[in-house]
Amino acid sequence: MTVSVYLSGTGNVGRNLIKLIFNKNLPVRIAGIENRKGQIIGDSISLSQYNAFMSNPHVFPKKENPEDLKFDIFVDMRTASKTGALEKDTYLKMFESGKNLITANKSGLANYWKEINSSMIENNRKILFEATVAGGLPLFSVLRNSMNGFQCSYFQGIVNLTANFVMRMMREGHTYEDACSLAIKEGIGETDMSDDLLGIDSARKAVILSNAVFGQSLSLSDMKFGGMIRNSKENQMLLVTIRQNEEFYVQSDIVTLEKDHPFLKMGPMAMGYLAGFYNRSTLMVSEDYDGPVETAGAVLSDILSFESIR
Repeated sequence: MTVSVYLSGTGNVGRNLIKLIFNKNLPVRIAGIENRKGQIIGDSISLSQYNAFMSNPHVFPKKENPEDLKFDIFVDMRTASKTGALEKDTYLKMFESGKNLITANKSGLANYWKEINSSMIENNRKILFEATVAGGLPLFSVLRNSMNGFQCSYFQGIVNLTANFVMRMMREGHTYEDACSLAIKEGIGETDMSDDLLGIDSARKAVILSNAVFGQSLSLSDMKFGGMIRNSKENQMLLVTIRQNEEFYVQSDIVTLEKDHPFLKMGPMAMGYLAGFYNRSTLMVSEDYDGPVETAGAVLSDILSFESIR
């Protein structure tokens, strides 16, 4: 059965998702695309229509609210807002109008987890968010599916590539400005990297992980967190660490690692995490490179898994 989607956001991830959909013979129909400049809607948007929209989006002004249109899934790939209120309002409207949600945008879930989940349950809808924490690196699909017979008791991971990349480039002799420019060139940094470098992005991900995997009900306002430092040492990284023993513990900050820690053997574009479980050995999952294509792949995986959550 074909799934119809409305795509919000045509940045690096959004553009790559659309390429993946058009390049493969997939049961996915694009019913709408929007960005800050315009909107295109139709029964099944073609590649030529998409290209025309991207060439001059001002010719396609936004005329319809997506909650008033007919489609199955709203896919949020917008740049995260500071407070998450914009995302929360959008998600509640989608649930109330009978749509399900897939998001790569962290801010809504990190700031309004309770409200979003309450609306989802009330309206008998679903939300998937594989790409929110580790980009294209499989995370929730692993912990919820492959490891669903075990309870997770520990997590430590590189979940913000940008900050760690900038710190590493500076240790190698680049200036702060040059390191940021390199991050943008590699496709892992936005023009405004303040959320990444101040640690806000990593803290949002810590909140989502705490809630989704460890059963907490946190919001970003509950977090104390740190960001990148300009004079970092070789064995220092910005990491999220979560432990569930007698008490729950979560940290998103610079961590000084032991010299033989596996994260220190990874390349500058790598992502990875360690997951510990009760009654099972520790699992490590990593990839050498994580960029917009990989993140788009995680979003697409959520779309294609939609049949299992209908």
